[in-house]
Amino acid sequence: MRTFSGFFLVLALCCLSPGRPAHGEIVKNQGLFHQQIKLFTGDSKDPYLLLYPIEITNPGRVEFEFKLIKPDEERYRSAVEKARQNKARSTVFRWSFVDSRFFDQKKPMQPGKFQQWVKEANSYNPAEYLAGDQIRGLVKAAKATLDFVFGKNKKQKKEVPVYLHGYTQAVRFPDTPENHITTGRMHHDIDFSELSQTQGMYFLVLENFSQLAPELEVKVSFPGTQYQVDKAFLLPRDLGITVLNIDSGTVSVEVQNLGEGTLAQDLYTRKGKDALSLMLSLNGKSWGGVTLAGLDPEMRLAAPGGKVRHTFTVTVPENTDVAAELVLPKFEDADALNNKKNARFHQGKRMMQPILQQRPQ
Repeated sequence: MRTFSGFFLVLALCCLSPGRPAHGEIVKNQGLFHQQIKLFTGDSKDPYLLLYPIEITNPGRVEFEFKLIKPDEERYRSAVEKARQNKARSTVFRWSFVDSRFFDQKKPMQPGKFQQWVKEANSYNPAEYLAGDQIRGLVKAAKATLDFVFGKNKKQKKEVPVYLHGYTQAVRFPDTPENHITTGRMHHDIDFSELSQTQGMYFLVLENFSQLAPELEVKVSFPGTQYQVDKAFLLPRDLGITVLNIDSGTVSVEVQNLGEGTLAQDLYTRKGKDALSLMLSLNGKSWGGVTLAGLDPEMRLAAPGGKVRHTFTVTVPENTDVAAELVLPKFEDADALNNKKNARFHQGKRMMQPILQQRPQ
């Protein structure tokens, strides 16, 4: 029996077929899925299949790109030729975008069930899902539906089902010219009507019908807040303290996203020792702090350039040395030098000045 793995992704409302923009105003997508994925071997009768749950929260356009990483072009051409000679199946790869009605062909799945799969994205363990009855049943249902939609009997014409929002069999190579804009790419516009019908529950389906086992770069841009990017594709992220103000009863700290990268939503849900935090110290002793979720409840820091200000209510005596520090466990910060600011409070001066070593007289 061939095994399949399911992997889960959180995104926000997307689509794949050409169409008009979902709304007049052009809004830049904040959500991004950019991963390097291994496709294991399959065949025309039993393809290797991956499923990615995608949660859409707003109308808009979702854009997909599929690119082979360091491909063996000679083997790929051979696989394409072999597929063309196969009367039953002439496909090497296929990428499809569907909503959750895809599984029973009638109604969307229960939101609680969908959210459970989505939530497990951050703790994905291939061994668990290979052995899991849930994912095995999901893959079986997916394969049955795909056989029905694309059909082994090509003479039997079928209407495009409402749950299929686009598919492509094309893939890009590292040297594919940028002006080949449709090769290995697809998009779909989602409006309010479709969003209400699908309840925002979508899936990206990846299939491999060949004996190739390539590394695939999959990039999905979408309207939403999810951000899941491999380290190889990450833009530099840099959280820094830009302002430290004080008076006798408060300490005010401004934090800014000084990098090019976006902060993933899961950073805001971390707790305990893994939580990103802003800490305050007085005369070298820890006074307390606030986690990222408390510091930035509206997620303004998630976007490059975003800034927030937090005020600690604390009595600060004259000549107190004050330090504000960002504690960033399991987070690659591009510039650690701006994670801390020190200053000494002098009564009557609201702006805290850096502690400077005096020159000898």
